[in-house]
Amino acid sequence: MEPADSIIRLGFRKWYERQLIEGHAWFVTCFLCMVAIAAVLEELSFRGPLPRILAFGVFVFAAGLVGCYAWLRYQRIMTAAERLGDQATCAACGTYGRFTMLSASSVRCRKCASEWRLVD
Repeated sequence: MEPADSIIRLGFRKWYERQLIEGHAWFVTCFLCMVAIAAVLEELSFRGPLPRILAFGVFVFAAGLVGCYAWLRYQRIMTAAERLGDQATCAACGTYGRFTMLSASSVRCRKCASEWRLVD
């Protein structure tokens, strides 16, 4: 399990922070692709030479693909981070994000030693 390996290596709080940063980097990529598409479509004129029109079309198509991929990555990363973030609170003492990974799915609170499943 990739999240469990990363959480073991970095700790939950750093892992969560990195997930949020990576997710928002993908969001910015998606936004920049949308801006690039809008700029190219505004510049597009069907009176110009055919190679220029084709180049604009290829650019819009490529930016659309990258933008869609970036949006899907953003959604996937943020969903996973929020799902694990919601389960990172100890039910016994209410401490958030302070646990040790026992296995790929089980954790133990560092404050009260309560155990629960983090990853299903």
